Amino acid sequence: MKNMRKEEYTNNYSKLPIGEWKIGDDEDFISFALKKKPNWFHRMMARFFFGLRWIDFDEPKDVLPSKGIRRGVMKIVPPQKGRGRR
Repeated sequence: MKNMRKEEYTNNYSKLPIGEWKIGDDEDFISFALKKKPNWFHRMMARFFFGLRWIDFDEPKDVLPSKGIRRGVMKIVPPQKGRGRR
């Protein structure tokens, strides 16, 4: 049963995040969610070197961005004409 639970969190068949990296305390923090759980070594090294904590969600869920941050904004800058390499 223990191995099944571990596999349940590592394989994500939905498009929703299954966990998040978090740094900071409960009130002031930065977090970002991922669709695939990092392996145990990467989680431990991120905690040791950067202070990041991995938090598993009970079930995959949609995570909303922080205030003032828009989701999925991508700006495409067209190449400038006439300014090539010399």
